[in-house]
Amino acid sequence: GFGSDCMMDPWYSLGKADMLDVAFMGLHVGQLSSRADMAWCFDAVTQNSAEIMHLDGYGLAKGNNASFVVLQATDKIEAIRLRAHCLAVVRNGKLIARSQPVTHSLTRDGVSRTLDEARISGQSG
Repeated sequence: GFGSDCMMDPWYSLGKADMLDVAFMGLHVGQLSSRADMAWCFDAVTQNSAEIMHLDGYGLAKGNNASFVVLQATDKIEAIRLRAHCLAVVRNGKLIARSQPVTHSLTRDGVSRTLDEARISGQSG
């Protein structure tokens, strides 16, 4: 598992309480750049760390705590690669934070398109 206090404080002024940053840093420092390694890094800040800490009720299953984060990504690899935007935070079944999806506008040859970065990975044209 990976861990960090990951907060902006006098000892670490770069933190922003985002474990995706920790996973992103871990994959770079460890030279873990394969797709399998990226998936492992995501697990290192989610399920693996929950198992190490013996958290009860962790995960998406009936009867669990219903505490989770919704990311603007199509899968865990894209979540790390993009350091995905957080769309919602639910704690014990209650929505405590939410935001609108991030989109980008592109104009090419006089034609404008709105793009969701999680939907354009690997596409060209």
